[in-house]
Amino acid sequence: MTQNYKETILVTSFDENYFDYASVFVKSLSLNFNEGFSLNLKCLVPKNLIEKEEEFIKKIQCENLIIEFVCSEKFNDLDNKGLAYESGYISKNMSHRLFIGSLFPEFKKAIYIDPDTFVNRSIMPLLNYPLNNKLVATVEYSGMSKKSFLNPDLPYFNNGVFIADLEYWRKESLEDKFIEWIKEFGPTDCIEQDAMNFVFRNNWSPLPITFNLLAFKLLEDRKLHENYTDPLIVHFVGDLKPWGDTIIPTWTKKWQDLYKELFD
Repeated sequence: MTQNYKETILVTSFDENYFDYASVFVKSLSLNFNEGFSLNLKCLVPKNLIEKEEEFIKKIQCENLIIEFVCSEKFNDLDNKGLAYESGYISKNMSHRLFIGSLFPEFKKAIYIDPDTFVNRSIMPLLNYPLNNKLVATVEYSGMSKKSFLNPDLPYFNNGVFIADLEYWRKESLEDKFIEWIKEFGPTDCIEQDAMNFVFRNNWSPLPITFNLLAFKLLEDRKLHENYTDPLIVHFVGDLKPWGDTIIPTWTKKWQDLYKELFD
C-alpha cells in the first residue's frame, strides 16, 4: 500500500431508512475490490445508529473493508438548530458530509460515495484520480444552477460522488462557510449540495461521467446507455430508486439481485 492510500479516507452517509440499502452499495464496492489491501470506509450516521455498526458489518461480511460508524458533533449541532433540512428523498443526515474535514483530521483526501449507488468495477480509477483542484465531482446534467443560483451558465456538480482536498477544507474553514450559507439561504431542495456548490465555486473540476452515472438519465437518453455500458458507479439519484417501481435498464436488476443475496 502506498502512502497516498494511507492518506485517503472513503466515506458514505445514511440514516435508518437507508440502512439496508446502503449495504448493497458497500457489498458491491467490496466484491469489486481485489487489490491486496483493505480500504477504510467511514459511515456517517445519526447517533441512534452507532450501536448498529456490528450488525451492518456482519450482514455485509467484507474482509477488504474496515468499516466504522461515525457521528459528527457539528452535524448534531446543525440538526439541533433546525438547519439540517430534509427535502423529499433527501434526508437531513445527508448534511453530515459537510463535516468530513473536521471529522477526519488525520486524512488529507476524502472520497465520498452516496449509499444509493452500485459499484460496477474496482474503484482504483477513483482512488488514483488526480486531485487537480480543491474538489473534483461530476457535472450535474440538470438545471440546478439556474434553480439554486439563478444562473444557467454556472457549472454545478452532483455531490453523490466527489474527491476532496481535506487540508484545504480545514485551512479555509469551509464548514463554517457551509453553515453560513445554509443560515442565509436555506432551506432549498438540495441544501447541502447547494452549499457545497456555492463554497467550492471556481475551485472544483469535473470527474468523468463514468464515476457517477446518474441512472435517471439512462431513461431520458437511450444513447447514454449505449455509450456507457461499463460505468464505474451507477447512482440512483432522485426518486427512481432500485427498491421502487421504476426499472433502469440493466442496473436496477443488478442492484436487486445483490439485495436478494444479502437479505433472502
